[in-house]
Amino acid sequence: MKGLFIKDVRLILTMRQQLIIFLAVCGLIAFTAEGSFVVGYTAALLGILGLSTLGFDEYENGFPFLFSLPVDVRTYVNEKYLLCILLDVAGLISGTVLFFLACLTRGRMAMFQEDIVYVVFYLPATLLLILSILPVQMIFGREKSRIITFVLYGVLFGLSAVLAKIVGPLDKVKSPQNLPEWVSNPFVISAVLCMLVLAVCVILYCICLKVMRNKEF
Repeated sequence: MKGLFIKDVRLILTMRQQLIIFLAVCGLIAFTAEGSFVVGYTAALLGILGLSTLGFDEYENGFPFLFSLPVDVRTYVNEKYLLCILLDVAGLISGTVLFFLACLTRGRMAMFQEDIVYVVFYLPATLLLILSILPVQMIFGREKSRIITFVLYGVLFGLSAVLAKIVGPLDKVKSPQNLPEWVSNPFVISAVLCMLVLAVCVILYCICLKVMRNKEF
């Protein structure tokens, strides 16, 4: 797996111009936009770079050559998962640093202290976004997966907008009565969310394994 990881890192480093433009755009967002949006934006886009390596692997029938080496399907999927997770974490850290520098230079450290709590939630959100695209790209290939992913998340966005319109503002939603106090505990809510994210990641991992094992190279 070490060889696969080095290969993918070097592939990403060949896109130096795109990386420089990407960091410049993130810096511009950090110093012009309000709030911690740049943290999630940086984490998501840097994690998506890991998905681009899959397109290089399948380019010009690259998979038959790749799997003629001492590499099995499980090792390949493990490496892609590790790469996407590490890039997502690196993006989260980079976005947080940009957000901190923007708040520091603009004299808005109070905003940083208020929004830093929400930074933790960007990691599972962006991770689910990236890892959910991975099996789609493995099934349909690089080009078709872009259209399918766009349509899928467009539908999800539309449904969430309709649901938000029906439910109304979250701060005005009344919680059920006579619930145990521990249910509303933020630590309990965080633990439940982490377990759900972990369960979804495991399911997506199993899907990736099954897809790659059923592919004909």
